[in-house]
Parts: sequence; C-alpha cells; structure tokens
Amino acid sequence: GQFNRFVEFGGIHLLQDVDCFRCIIQLLRIKGFCSLLLLCTFAFSLQSCKEDIDDSNFAIAKDKTVTDYLVASDSLSDIKAIFDRVKLGRSDNASSLSAVLSARGNYTVFAPTNSAVKKYVSSLTGSTDVSSLTYEQAQLIAFNCVIDNGTESAYETPDFPTSGTFTLSNLNDRLLSCHQDSTQNNSPYVINGTSTVIKENQKVSNGIVHLVNCVISPSANTVAEMIQQAPNMKIMGRLLEETGLADSLAVDRDLAYENIEHEEKEPRTTFAVYRDLLIPQKRYLGFTGFVETDDVYAREWGINVTTNSEGTITNWDQVKQAILAKLEPVYGSSHVNDLKNPENPVNRFVAYHFIEGRIPYNKLVVHLSEYGYKYGADMKNPQRLTYSVDVWDYYRTVGKYHDILKVTQVPTGEHEIYLNRVSKYNDGFDGDYSEVSTIAHAPGVGLNVKISATNGQYDNNALNGFYYPIDGILLKTTEVADALGGERMRMDLSTILSEMLSNSIRGADYHFFPKGYFAAITNESSGTKFAYLNAAWAGGTSWTDYQGDEFMAAGLFDFTLRLPPVPKSGTYEIRLGISQNPLRGMAQPYFGEDPYRLQPTGLPLDLRQPVDNNSNPQLNWQDDVPDVETNIENDKNLRIQGYMKAPLYFGASDGTGTSKARALPNGKTYCVVRRIVGIQYMEAGKTYYIRFKSALKKLDSQFFLDYIEYCPSNVYNGSAAENPW
Repeated sequence: GQFNRFVEFGGIHLLQDVDCFRCIIQLLRIKGFCSLLLLCTFAFSLQSCKEDIDDSNFAIAKDKTVTDYLVASDSLSDIKAIFDRVKLGRSDNASSLSAVLSARGNYTVFAPTNSAVKKYVSSLTGSTDVSSLTYEQAQLIAFNCVIDNGTESAYETPDFPTSGTFTLSNLNDRLLSCHQDSTQNNSPYVINGTSTVIKENQKVSNGIVHLVNCVISPSANTVAEMIQQAPNMKIMGRLLEETGLADSLAVDRDLAYENIEHEEKEPRTTFAVYRDLLIPQKRYLGFTGFVETDDVYAREWGINVTTNSEGTITNWDQVKQAILAKLEPVYGSSHVNDLKNPENPVNRFVAYHFIEGRIPYNKLVVHLSEYGYKYGADMKNPQRLTYSVDVWDYYRTVGKYHDILKVTQVPTGEHEIYLNRVSKYNDGFDGDYSEVSTIAHAPGVGLNVKISATNGQYDNNALNGFYYPIDGILLKTTEVADALGGERMRMDLSTILSEMLSNSIRGADYHFFPKGYFAAITNESSGTKFAYLNAAWAGGTSWTDYQGDEFMAAGLFDFTLRLPPVPKSGTYEIRLGISQNPLRGMAQPYFGEDPYRLQPTGLPLDLRQPVDNNSNPQLNWQDDVPDVETNIENDKNLRIQGYMKAPLYFGASDGTGTSKARALPNGKTYCVVRRIVGIQYMEAGKTYYIRFKSALKKLDSQFFLDYIEYCPSNVYNGSAAENPW
C-alpha cells in the first residue's frame, strides 16, 4: 500500500514520507539485485514523469502557500488570526481555514489589511481586537473573502469581471460583484462595491492573494430592503412597502429541500453521457429588479420628492397621486385605492420591475455560440471584450399578471444592456445580423430602457438577488406589447427555469435535478430523470446547442413545463429546439391552461428521426444554396412536415463564430432542428403549460430540450418570408 502511494504521487514526497522510504528499503533487502534494478528503473521513470506533473495543483514545500503568505506579512496578521479560528466544517475535527489554505488547491483570497479588519471589528463590537468577535462573525469575515476555484485556476485581475460578478461563489455561497473605479488612478478593481484591491496578483503555490482595503461583507438584506435603503430610490422603496411586494420578494432559499439528504452525484450511465452529474445540495431562490432612480421620475414625469433631515419623504400623498395618474391609462383603474391588490395599477407597475432569479449583470445574457463571436481560449469563461451581434433573452416577471421582459446586450460601445429593445436587423440569408435600426426610448413608452451595472456608491448585491438602476420609466404599454408581440421570441430553457439562475448552475458542470427542484416543472412521474448538460464541461466544441447548453429527460419520463407568458394576446406558433439521434426517444406533447387537464397538441415528437434524404426522403431536407428564393422554397417544404432548420443565429460551440447549426454536417444524417409542436391562441396575463409524456416503453431513451420559440402569426404567416436568423 505504501509503495502504491509512492507510485501514485510520482515520488514527490519520497523523502518526506518515512514509511514509504522504509518500504522501498525493505523491498531491496528481500529482492536483492532484481529489486535494485526495479528501483533504478523506477527512478528513471520518475525523472521522465516529473515533467508531466502540474505543480500549480500541489502545495510544494519550497513554495509559499496562502497561509505562508499571510504569516510572512505583518499587515495581514488579523485576517490570519481569524483564519486560524474558523473551521471549514461543522465537526469538532474539522480543519481550520488556515490549515486548508496551506494545502493543495486553487484559492482566490481577498485579504483585508489589519487596518481594514480593525475598522470592521470595531463597527461590530466596539473593540479593535479580533478576539472580541463571536465565532459566527469571524466565520462570515473569513468565508466572504475566499473563493475555492476547485480544479480551475484562481482569479487574477485579467480574469476579473469589469461589471458583474465572479463565476464562482465564495465560501459563504455568495457571488462577489466586481467593477473598476474609473474615478481613481489606474482604475482599481472594487469588490462588492466597497473593497478596493490595493495589491493584486500575489501568486502562491495554491492560489492568488489580493489585498483589499475593506473587509468584504455582502449585505444580508433582501433586494427590496436594499432598494428601500438606497437614498436615490425613495419612490420605488416606498412603492414596495405600500404595495406589499417587499414581503413577496423576501424569500431566499428552500430549507425543506435542504433538509432532505441528497446524493452528491448521479452516475453518468443514467443519461449515457461523459461524466457523472452533480446534484444540487441547496435550492436558493431570488429576484432581480430594474429600478428607476428618483431623478428619472423627475425627468420623465415631472414628479419630485421632498425629504426631511432623516430622509423621509414629506410629500408622499402628492407623489402617489401623480404616479397613479400616469399609470391608470396604462394599467386601468381596478382597485385603485388598494395598492396591495395585485390588480391595482401601481401594484402591477411595481411587479413589472422584478423578474424571477438572482442574476448578475454579466449573466443577464449568455455569450458562447452566437454568429461571429469568438469566446477565446476557455469555453468555460468566454471573453467579454469583443462581441459580434445583439444577444437577448426573455424573463418572467413577478405578480399576479406575470409578464415578459426582454433583455438585450449590444455589441457596440460599452456593450450596454437594454430592457425591451426591439430592432430591425440585416437578417437575410446573406446578412450578418447587424442592427439596422431600433425603436428609440421615449418617456412614458417603456421601450429601450438602459440598465446600469451598479448604483454608484450604493451596494446592489443583495442576499437574494440584485437590483439595477435604469435610465427611463419601465412600463408595459400598448407600444411595448405590440413591439414584443410582433417579433419572434427565442427563449433558452435555462432562463425559463429560474433556479438555474439563482443557484449559478447555468453555464456550470453537468447537473441532475431531484423531483420538485424547479417550480416551473410539475407533475413529474417517478420514472422521470432530468439533467442539464453543458458543452464547455465536455470539450463539446462540435455541440450545436443554443448558448452551448441543453436539458435531457430520460427514463419513462412524464412532466409538465410552465411556459413563459406572451406579451400580447394572439396566435402563436410554438416551436422547440431539438437535437435528433438514435439514442433519443419519442414524446407526445400536451398543451393548455390547466396543468392537470392538458390536451394533446400535434403529432408525437420522434427525436430518433434522421433528416438526410437518403435516410428520410419524406422530410425532403435540402441544404442551403446561393439562391435565396430556392432556400425560401425549401424551407416552406420542410415546414409542411412540421420541421424548420436551426437558425443562422448560432452555430457549433467551436469558438470560430462561423459554423452554422442550420447546416447538415458532411456525412451526417442528424442535426439540430426546430420542431413545430402547435399553433395556439394565447392571451397575455395567462399562464400556459406544455406536457411531455414518453411514447416509448424504454428506460434508456433520451428527450432533448434546448430552447422554445413563440412566433406570432404576422411573422410565420406574413407577407414576407420569416427571416432565417
């Protein structure tokens, strides 16, 4: 056993492991010359193997660890003392954080200086001595400043987000925000709105240490509470209180889920995939808000607040009546005197500002496989400097009348992000999807409202989400309904399932989800297995998934998905983005308003069907040709069979930005396509469901889901052919 351990670690610890060394000597005594020959040969192999060992993943005795670095610095003795005290685990035998940070690994540590620690401790206890902290206070300080990067490299400043959050959570399960302060020399990085990095990129054997001038302390307040505390958002803060929506936005985790013991992983054989699937141990919930500052109300509606010395609004009655007068023409006069009623116009107005899921600014849209975009050397961490085309997604709002908000990031300028931006594009077969024109923002309309990543000096990273200032009044007007309801809407399933966002699973490693994990998925049969797969974690450069990820149901699946709302009542064609291959299965879809009484819609979806003409001549697949009219005609013939080619908008996850998911790969019989599952009349403000029930009695069949499209009749049946993007 000791000899095997010697072999496993390539002999690095030979001189440090006395038992291992004695074992080798004993072998020499027993085996004589043969053993000597073995040792010589083995020593030679160690010499050649040593070059292949990644020293960055080991704590080498001669190299400083994070803990060694803290010990050697006089200005970091206080945080070192806190790390000595705090344990990483609940058992009595759990290791201290200092011990953990002296072992192998990849850690990013934002170490506050002694002066920063003393100032923070004094604010808590009245003393500057770290020993005056309770254990819980010390634990929060320690856990908030350490990120465990696992098998990935620790964060250096070139990896820092310039506006948004880090991909990985800290040890306290909180995402730390980061931005650059352009008002200071050299634009230093600021962590979580308060902690400026004053000494960066201190490399040690097991990570990176960055010194900060303030203890990192993410707020324990909810999104609504943080808005209410922001001095420049007094109107929305008061509206949240009077509508009662502040209480509705207070939930932050599902303790009932966490009280059930879950396995750590689901075997890869369940889905016949490349790796085991992680099972989430927590179910965080949350919200993201888009909020007008008080000066926006003054600029667009002429509504000004006055306050007393304590910051309390002194003219609230006049402000409330002025807002109500603006909202009644948009939302009606139902229950006009009861702001807590969900049909009240003010209540509906406030609810339209909040979406389900806690979403960092740099994850409001996903960049990976869109046309023209090159993600760089690391698919897991796509570059955020150069973009190619508009990228958008759609989110469900809160309240009784759930609505839809469109979020769009543009590739030009500072890559600004807008709400309800509707544009025309160069979207022909020979186009590049560049923006030709857009509907400009106008006061009181609600279109093209710009989002800011931060609220200046006021923190916007809440316990259960984020809020972002906006530069115009956000309304669901007739103009917004007509604009959004008149365009094709493509929605990734990761966005529809808000827990993906609240638990930082979107873009992460393979995951398996126990029954009931998603609020939007109900009526799951006992035989339903549900998983999330991501191209970046499988080296899937040939994957042609929208935004690089997909969902998979397996077994004798039967489940119901709550669909996103439509922005305008009308007739919509409902489509699914699917990938076909022989491992897939077949399902019958059902549709309706009552999740327990859904009616069949369309024919069963057989995902085993090939698309090439040799294998499936009835489908009549024709590859695109230079002649546009021929392509349009071929697309019409394909639609007759209930299929559409994938959009030109995205391609394979190969980082080139030039591949096309719409094309059938050379020599292949399968590719990704869109399947039309039905044409339905859908009303705004209502909730609809779609059920997928396996039509095969097979335990090993797969049902693939990627994205959903709503296409209004004016697009799929308009005077001009629907664009291929």
